[in-house]
Amino acid sequence: MSNNHNVEGRPPAFDAKLMQYRPGLLKLAGKFTTTSEERHDLVTDTIIYCLRNWQSFREDGGFWNWLYWSMRGVVGNKKEGVKARITLVQDSDGVFAATRGIAPSQLDYVEICQIMRSMSARGGGVVVRRAMGHTLPEIGAAIGVTAERVRQIENRERGRLLKRRAG
Repeated sequence: MSNNHNVEGRPPAFDAKLMQYRPGLLKLAGKFTTTSEERHDLVTDTIIYCLRNWQSFREDGGFWNWLYWSMRGVVGNKKEGVKARITLVQDSDGVFAATRGIAPSQLDYVEICQIMRSMSARGGGVVVRRAMGHTLPEIGAAIGVTAERVRQIENRERGRLLKRRAG
């Protein structure tokens, strides 16, 4: 491991020793996490923690023991961080609830697929992009037409949707 970015004066032997314990840290991280990605993230966070706090290591306690407790500390800090971010919101008028998304059901998915199939590819693309917040000039530039033509395509497709809904 290169020690070029070591501004804290850590001995290169410490960095090398830490990297030798990486496989063991991966195995230990499996006890605290469920997925491979979480395990690798925990090991990375633990290594970063150890590099930043290398001066707290004492030879008499053993390196593995220090790494173990460092990882437990990182896990605890993550849990505390999640708890600290959870906030309760007063929403007596329902404004916040109205802005929250609701997971679509299978019926919603089927309905949107049927609707999209009934539209032309170009018109459906315009309607979807407008629903996503794109502006008329942005869409026009992407499909090679003027903003006015995009507006016309959008209105035509919306009219078709309204007819389909009414009929």
